Amino acid sequence: MSSVSLAGAQLDALLTGDWLTRGPLLLSEDLTPRELESSLAFENARRFLAALLEAGALPATPEGGLAHAALDRLLDILRWGAPDYGARVRAEFRADLREGDLQPVRILRLVLERLGLIERGDGVFLPTVDTAGALEQQRAAWLFVRVFRAYFRDFDHARSDAEDPAPEIHRHSAYSLWVIGQVGDAWWQTEDLLRLLLPRTVLAAETRRLTRLGGRAARAPGFRLVPGPLELLLRRFLEILPDYGLLESAPSLGKSTVAYPRYRKTPLFDRFIRFDFGVDPTPHLEVSPLGSLRLLR
Repeated sequence: MSSVSLAGAQLDALLTGDWLTRGPLLLSEDLTPRELESSLAFENARRFLAALLEAGALPATPEGGLAHAALDRLLDILRWGAPDYGARVRAEFRADLREGDLQPVRILRLVLERLGLIERGDGVFLPTVDTAGALEQQRAAWLFVRVFRAYFRDFDHARSDAEDPAPEIHRHSAYSLWVIGQVGDAWWQTEDLLRLLLPRTVLAAETRRLTRLGGRAARAPGFRLVPGPLELLLRRFLEILPDYGLLESAPSLGKSTVAYPRYRKTPLFDRFIRFDFGVDPTPHLEVSPLGSLRLLR
């Protein structure tokens, strides 16, 4: 499986665009609420904001995260992929539940805070002057675009988990989305798709950097494994896209000992994300019968 890359100027434009008005990647607000019903992430953003408005405030910890009482409330309010998720979380953590134990909630809180739709008060999180307006039905697509962009373009992973923030991998999210837009009509095994989602030079550099970091971590007290670039890309990018309704998954057909699913894009992906490099013909990828890729212009 080979990787591909755009011409230098095209890649620079892709990585520096704002996804709204400037650059080859543009997100569409021409979506109906019905089209967004499949997006768990969008639905949870709305449910979080509605719960905050109804309560008036949600308790926070001295460290700045959501307190146990808020997490317990959100476990019942938010929509989860598995119906027994809340019960399993409560059984595992009981009274010791912390925001870091509910990574999807922590990420959602950070995204909404970045968007200015929640704010910190004295020991609580509060709605802002924009919270109620963001829940208006006619602003559904507006909210979907902003939540998606705040996570996939602007998010700071150093605030969400203990792993390496890997900003260079995150900076290439637009490239990763472009690749999926090109090849995602077909089903892809997780391992094969991941290897396409970064330019070859970036993947090689991040592999070397994280390998060195892992070597230092192995010699330090409290040894822990350092995930490689593909694992970070899986956790922070590929596994998140189905929550936005942009990818669908199915059981793997391979014989891997790890049961990673297959992925392909949904119709919403092409409705929501458009690429225009301003050249004719637009750069695109061709997938050979053997699964290798070739860049065409």
